Amino acid sequence: MGNCPHHSEWDDFDIDGFRVNVLPLKEGFLWEHPTPIPPYFWGGSEFDQRRDDVFPIHSGYAEVRGFIDDGGTKAVERITTAALGFVTSVFDSMGDSERPKGKGNLVQLRLSDDLLRWRREKHDAGYILPAKGKGLKMLSPEVLEILRVSRWPIALTQTSSLFGVGIANLLIGAHDVQTLFSNYLIDMGFYMEHGYHYVFPEFEPLIEKAKHDAHALQTLGGVERREAAALGIKYIKGKIALEERHKADVTYYSARMDRRTVQMVGICESSLLGMTAEAITRGYDAGAAFSDLVFSNPATDVVDVGSDILNSEVMNSFLNTADITSTGVVSEEVLRRVYDACAHTGARALTERWSEPLARMCSMLYPWHICNDRHMFLRRAILGWEKVRKVPSEQREADFDEAFDEDYFTTGFSRPLKNACSGGDVCDAVSQLVASNKRSPIIAELWKAIVTDPLQYVRAGIVSQERESELAENLQLTVAKSFSQGLVLELAWLMAHADHHAWQVNYLFEAAMFGSILDSGALAGKLDRADRGTA
Repeated sequence: MGNCPHHSEWDDFDIDGFRVNVLPLKEGFLWEHPTPIPPYFWGGSEFDQRRDDVFPIHSGYAEVRGFIDDGGTKAVERITTAALGFVTSVFDSMGDSERPKGKGNLVQLRLSDDLLRWRREKHDAGYILPAKGKGLKMLSPEVLEILRVSRWPIALTQTSSLFGVGIANLLIGAHDVQTLFSNYLIDMGFYMEHGYHYVFPEFEPLIEKAKHDAHALQTLGGVERREAAALGIKYIKGKIALEERHKADVTYYSARMDRRTVQMVGICESSLLGMTAEAITRGYDAGAAFSDLVFSNPATDVVDVGSDILNSEVMNSFLNTADITSTGVVSEEVLRRVYDACAHTGARALTERWSEPLARMCSMLYPWHICNDRHMFLRRAILGWEKVRKVPSEQREADFDEAFDEDYFTTGFSRPLKNACSGGDVCDAVSQLVASNKRSPIIAELWKAIVTDPLQYVRAGIVSQERESELAENLQLTVAKSFSQGLVLELAWLMAHADHHAWQVNYLFEAAMFGSILDSGALAGKLDRADRGTA
């Protein structure tokens, strides 16, 4: 584990009990990629200083490079200010009596006749998606024990938090274990959009403490991470206030925006600006890192398309596309076209750049959807499976500014993915990893838990809450065991590749997207999170 001062800000939480001994790299296809991989705890190593000659600058990502400048604090402040200004204008238009609804930056939505008919038929047959959960379920004692985090603050040991922002940090590593813990805390601002600050009294004080953590502030990127995280939290709080004020007025509405605006808003909606700032300070490609933040939005929005039509969320990157806002009609054809465009924009991060910090963050989103009790991913997938294309198309990729035009219409452009696998439930890349790595049989178990078992359940078509819970719990245990055995790099690659499969091979994300259309509507006019007064 990383060196940790004997006395630290976090002694009460027994962070010294947390252990991870990352196994050294093993030669093989998995490590043949352009980005060097630093030690898990890089403090005191050759990577513990800013070096512009270590990590590659990737091709592409042109437009995002044009407005992030160097990706520093001033750029982040400018982006968050512009994004919050736009979001404010969207919500303020609801109260403009001189402007008819459906004008300006708000568009009224409706399902196409075909999707509306399908939704009605499925609902009549009893296939109804329950309302989203609040993401407030404790990890099992077994997982807490395996990871040795049972004394961590309760907000950090919810399934949604630890298998979300927590796993992202655990996959990335840090200067040392104290900084890892502090980074996890500062990134918990993400969960303000889930209402954690209303549920856990210690939530905001802990984030504030992490913001001023003297030890973490001395590490490479520590200052930049905390400055950017604070700006991100300012955006989140501003948006939350607007949503709470207007929540009863925005059902069936979506914001209209152009490509540049949706990227700037998406960077802030990701809620992980601090993680990005640290990576850039360490020398990672700023354009690629910010593009990963942009991609993280459709990677979460895809499972909420149908739900967000009904609830008080006007910032869904699928529903914001001009393909939809130009007509206000949400159709199967358009959703699939937008889906493919989004899938293409994330392909390089999940294959070519899987080892980079923000790519690792994106890769955890698929297992996070399965594990947390908020999205009911497996229920969405099983309900929408009949709509999924059954013959996979060629795996492809495109930059965001290639997949969408300036007005945020899909272009249909993409190119073949250089690192495409053979497809199938267990592709050639996964088979090669399992065959070449004899260090632990858990690698094969992990792929089974994250891909083949969920696929088997969804294909069977028999809804079972008990089975969904079993699959989620087994995935949590398998991930925890993999991590405890030091298989962090294998875990990072497998998560990224499973995510890629869910987008472009088995289309579980497409299934979840269509399953979301069957939302019960119980949250219409409400917020999909713990609300004020919950605590």
